[in-house]
Amino acid sequence: MARLLRASCLLSLLLAGFVPPGRGQEKSKTDCHGGMSGTVYEYGALTIDGEEYIPFKQYTGKYILFVNVASY
Repeated sequence: MARLLRASCLLSLLLAGFVPPGRGQEKSKTDCHGGMSGTVYEYGALTIDGEEYIPFKQYTGKYILFVNVASY
């Protein structure tokens, strides 16, 4: 049951990626942390297994959805 719920949530997020932004949302910017500078494209992340570094600059011009999957 939990697997089905998780799959339906992921499908919803995937489909949401195909929705074009509404008026005024194309160039929104939010300052989340005062100690950070630059854009998200200057950073990257390790894959979950830690084997590969993914630079975010490869996603320039595309919609990006960041999901915090930290467990407690």
